[in-house]
Amino acid sequence: MTDKLEFASDAWLAALRELIPVYTKRAGPGLELSLCEVFLNVPAHLDKHKTGKIAWHCRIKDGVVDFREGEADDVDWKTTTDYNFILPYARRILDDTNVAEHQGYIDDGVSSGIHVSVGDRTKIPRAFYAMHNELAERTA
Repeated sequence: MTDKLEFASDAWLAALRELIPVYTKRAGPGLELSLCEVFLNVPAHLDKHKTGKIAWHCRIKDGVVDFREGEADDVDWKTTTDYNFILPYARRILDDTNVAEHQGYIDDGVSSGIHVSVGDRTKIPRAFYAMHNELAERTA
């Protein structure tokens, strides 16, 4: 059994850092993509910079992944969201049978102002949704 990782912890970010190159390869050659996630109101024990947030971004080009902690605005897709709001979503397995349910959850966050996404989501390859599921299975 694989150990569970606390969402957005250093161990969780390390797992994400390991998965992105795997799924970049699965997406096929030529993928050029940049992503950023920002989690707000994070638990104090995870807030190593004492800013109330945890952020990561990555840039993918020619099969090379540059993954870094910290926020970036010049990306293809950026999500800024409340930690406690997104936590249940981070643990959910997504598939074709529950897309509408999960999108409704995100839409509620958008409506309430605690979830904001900007950019072109269509650039994210379908293979990355399987990456979400693999990490969701390990997220505590």
